[in-house]
Amino acid sequence: MRTPIALALTALLTITGCATTPTKPTPPTLPLAAAPGFDDGHDATKLTIHKGNGFGTVTFDEMITDLSAADVILVGEMHGHTEALDFIATTFESLIERNPRLILSMEFYERDEQIALDDYLAGITDYAAFLKAAGRTESNNPIGHLRMIELAKQHNRTVIASNAPRRYTKLARTDGFEALRNLNDRQRALVEIPADLPTGSYADRFRDAMSGMAAHGGEEMINSFLRSQTVWDYTMAASIAEPIHTNNASVFHVVGHFHVDHNLVEGGSAMTDQIRYSIGDQRTIRSLVMHAANTDSVTPEDSGTASELSPGPAADYIVYFPVEEE
Repeated sequence: MRTPIALALTALLTITGCATTPTKPTPPTLPLAAAPGFDDGHDATKLTIHKGNGFGTVTFDEMITDLSAADVILVGEMHGHTEALDFIATTFESLIERNPRLILSMEFYERDEQIALDDYLAGITDYAAFLKAAGRTESNNPIGHLRMIELAKQHNRTVIASNAPRRYTKLARTDGFEALRNLNDRQRALVEIPADLPTGSYADRFRDAMSGMAAHGGEEMINSFLRSQTVWDYTMAASIAEPIHTNNASVFHVVGHFHVDHNLVEGGSAMTDQIRYSIGDQRTIRSLVMHAANTDSVTPEDSGTASELSPGPAADYIVYFPVEEE
């Protein structure tokens, strides 16, 4: 038989039980700095913009006027560089206000994440649901990227999840292009399959950058990673070309600068070569890259005069960001 004291304690625990219930974490909200119109105190339009050929500089407005007439604008970023991403977002903001056909394309979203972007842009999901659906975290969701997505949302523009899912680029690396050809139709829709590895200075620069791995796995290891890289390039190129063909869109594509560097010369950028092949010479491509260097002028490498690995200018326009001296 339960005593009055035991009954009283049971009642007390029942009443106060909610006090021990874990509280739900507050859902993440869009960072203020990502909202269109936010003033971060930096005027990106005052940065020095070099002509890629080394013959002087242009103003921000002069660059925007040129880029606004292009069918494809390839923008090579430095991953995780806040100021460089701010400059890119400011460039996109200026262009989207001038060009009603302009849409955004991003290396950092894969084709199977397209529905997550579409739902968020359409207002079907909120920011917290978007982060969950797209697998975004602080480490892969920088403010500059968010700013561009929010600008596209504000102006009712498409954002293309342009890249191949990593599981398929890994499959190309480990099992070759033939393994991708054995995928079913639904899987094949998420990836473009190159016929072969690229040639030219792009492939040479990639092999040079990966040369330290030769001691661990030889030429085949380097070629295996080049297969992955080429799948990325071909998939992004096809993702960019499709809305140009179907909707006469202009595409602002943001990607790591290695994919864009030296794209003015055939063989300098596998991605750009594929875009040109798909959309034709009558369409206009412009490029802008962010590089880290303490310089007041275009470097010999970026002007295309340093070596055979870097023929032709790195891009139509180059913006340098200083490197901290040790």
